[in-house]
Amino acid sequence: MAKLNMDDVMKASFGEVSESIRATFKKTINIKQYETEVYESSSTLEVERPVSGIERMLITSILQAQLEYAAYIQMYNKGYINQSEFTLRKQALEDDISQLTEKATSILGKPVDYLFEQKVE
Repeated sequence: MAKLNMDDVMKASFGEVSESIRATFKKTINIKQYETEVYESSSTLEVERPVSGIERMLITSILQAQLEYAAYIQMYNKGYINQSEFTLRKQALEDDISQLTEKATSILGKPVDYLFEQKVE
């Protein structure tokens, strides 16, 4: 077998017919000397179809970005971070998801826009 690269890893699929995808975000911040506040949340998504490795990675990253963004909004509203810190982290999350979305589109050979469409009824 030839040496594997990350594209090979992202293409991996295990033949499952459904999948539980879980993302977790945890951040501890210092409020005052010797006083911390912990932001922790998790989300689990049940997918009722087979997913490729890159789809799994992208879905997990989207869930984690949503959790982290919500925590950063709370930290900003409480004054624990300033506007600049909030904006920088928001931009980093957007950039990360954009890069992974482009990679998924490249690997799958088709757009993954369906992951970003609102399906709540």
